[in-house]
Amino acid sequence: MRVALIFLTMMVFTSAAFAQDEKDRAAIEAALSNWLAAWETKDPALAARDYSADADWTNAFGMTRRGREEIEAILTEVFGLPFVMAGNTVYPPPEIRVLTETIALVRTEARREGQMAPDGESLGVRRTTHLRVFEKREGEWLIVSHLISDARDTERPAH
Repeated sequence: MRVALIFLTMMVFTSAAFAQDEKDRAAIEAALSNWLAAWETKDPALAARDYSADADWTNAFGMTRRGREEIEAILTEVFGLPFVMAGNTVYPPPEIRVLTETIALVRTEARREGQMAPDGESLGVRRTTHLRVFEKREGEWLIVSHLISDARDTERPAH
């Protein structure tokens, strides 16, 4: 009887943890979807929606911003640059690692073809990696850190 009770208790906690994990992943994936939709519609408010008020953000050029408001402001500028917004992007599936009940690490990639340098020269296929740290605060998953890095062809012009 005691073994059955222990087994039943383990099953309940395992099922609850699994359900929470799936719910957490869905919330994180929704935030990633907001980012992608924002790039398609050039909506900086949507892009910044899932950042915490104290988030840190660094783009592939080393520009840093702190907090949702500053991130939205820089994305307003970025979305207004036709050479940046040129092209089409393919997004492989994200890698989501829920590290604790309140911390997740998310790695995504973007492969953009047709983007240009400010002088109009093609950048070829631009590959960027996004590393985000999500923190669950008051039941909501928020991005607290976002680092964007560029892996580019050394034969192509710098941008």
